[in-house]
Amino acid sequence: MEEFDILFLNVHRRYLNHSAKFGGFLGIYLLSAFVRQEGFNAKSFSGTLEEGLNHLEKNSTSMAGLYCDFDNVTENKFLCRYIKEKYKLPVIIGGPQATALDENFFKDSKCDAVVRYEGELTVLELMNYFLEEVGELKNILGISYFENGKILKNPERPLIKNLDALPFADENCYLIPQNFYRSLSLMTGRGCPFHCAFCHEGAHTRTVRFRSVENVLAEIDQYLKKIGDENFFIFFTDDTFTLNVERVKKICEELKKRRKQKNFEWFCEGHIHTMYKNPEMIKYLADGGCIRMQLGIEAGTEKVLKAYGKNSTPQEIIEVVKKCRDAGIREIYGNIILAGANFSREIFEEDKKFALELLEIGEGTVELGVVTYWPLAETKMTNQSKDFGIKICDAEFLTSVGDFPQVETEELNRLKIAEMQTELEKEIFAKMKEMLLKRKIPTERILSWFPPEKSSMQRYGSWFGLLTQEKILYPYYEMLKLKEGFESKDIENIAEAHPLRVVSLYKNIKRVNENEIEISGEIFSREEFEIIMLTTGKLSVAEICERLNLKIDEVMKTLNRLEKNFLTVYSKH
Repeated sequence: MEEFDILFLNVHRRYLNHSAKFGGFLGIYLLSAFVRQEGFNAKSFSGTLEEGLNHLEKNSTSMAGLYCDFDNVTENKFLCRYIKEKYKLPVIIGGPQATALDENFFKDSKCDAVVRYEGELTVLELMNYFLEEVGELKNILGISYFENGKILKNPERPLIKNLDALPFADENCYLIPQNFYRSLSLMTGRGCPFHCAFCHEGAHTRTVRFRSVENVLAEIDQYLKKIGDENFFIFFTDDTFTLNVERVKKICEELKKRRKQKNFEWFCEGHIHTMYKNPEMIKYLADGGCIRMQLGIEAGTEKVLKAYGKNSTPQEIIEVVKKCRDAGIREIYGNIILAGANFSREIFEEDKKFALELLEIGEGTVELGVVTYWPLAETKMTNQSKDFGIKICDAEFLTSVGDFPQVETEELNRLKIAEMQTELEKEIFAKMKEMLLKRKIPTERILSWFPPEKSSMQRYGSWFGLLTQEKILYPYYEMLKLKEGFESKDIENIAEAHPLRVVSLYKNIKRVNENEIEISGEIFSREEFEIIMLTTGKLSVAEICERLNLKIDEVMKTLNRLEKNFLTVYSKH
């Protein structure tokens, strides 16, 4: 049993039979790093509620800190009360949803204090108060607490201006190792100057503070010293990574230098309008090793984007996607929000049209998620929902875990909106599959989706996920990736190449009649089937011609049809 001064927990139930994923959610780990620097023994854990309970049972702590977001309020209510009653410990709660916790939460959870907004200095003062008996609650800035039957809110704490003074989160902050040496998550700044109507971050921390480039690189260098030669990934998790062009340029130039010694790639979030106005930034990002980026797409109409306060247009989105694609950024992710501002069947059709257009333009780089509007606390849309043409049906997130709409309109109820979400997902999936089958994606790009050698990291991305589900397409491209097979365009002397089937013949063949067979939707004659049976890689094209006493043009006509349908590749030996 280990003993801690404080244990920070970010726990969710195992909703929809999925364990919560916490890649890039740094808050409680940064808190551990800070209070450890101040002399306290702290650890953090993210996982399921059951796992959190087990860790409390197995370890000893003098205090607990719980992370509260829109999705785990009930978990925190239960867990806080459980800790208070069983272990008699002080419990504090923070996180984005904490500012919206009401009187009932305080009564039901019995929590000692809620930390509002930025937490390091506030948590430190609370630890000194509860563990060292220093100070008074009424004098601690940035907290709310329950006293004499009412919530008391102390004045806000000033934001930390010098982020370079904060320590780095490292493996010592983790209660359970989280593959620390396979990926690194870090924030290069805090706050957001944009005022998107649906976003909690932009609603309360509009002052942007950046870490110095030197400080960011120092954290990366510390990490690089600890890893071996295995490929790894860096997640830059802040919303405003692309806000300052010169800063982005400097970071990317330094990352490019480091990538010559260590093999890594990275992710960041990009702001559409900033990148549209500064297209040179996209080249900096690509040259620096950014292969995956999240863009704030959200909608396909200018009317909706304006209502959101996105400060971007559909045409700007298209231009940024094109430039990211051409620069070599392989994965461009964005969401389409349904049931948001001014939502209607007409808006939905425009969103659908725009989504399919983006897929075409992306040529295998664009990935789109379909979500419904979440009524996050303190946002403009939540506070003034009527102005956006929506009615919030579930502001407490009691009926949905991201799997059902929480709003409706005069025209569309929640069930209809859910049906539209399914419809758009199916349309996107069908479009992606069509693009693969019609060879609208460059082969080189498809091969880039496969995990690199000497890497235990899984590649994520919906394109690669779709490819792995295709029983013919996947083995075809895997052969090309392994260089065990090649496309005809890459063969100098086709007569000497050996045509090689990539899937089992008997599993994919269907007899049409006595003279015809069907393979992968293509009808072949009995004579053509004689050629197909010899595509085992054991004979060259010339040898097949000789064995069947056919001219090379006759054989290649059949082989070209097989290749077009992803059934054969060519071995050089």
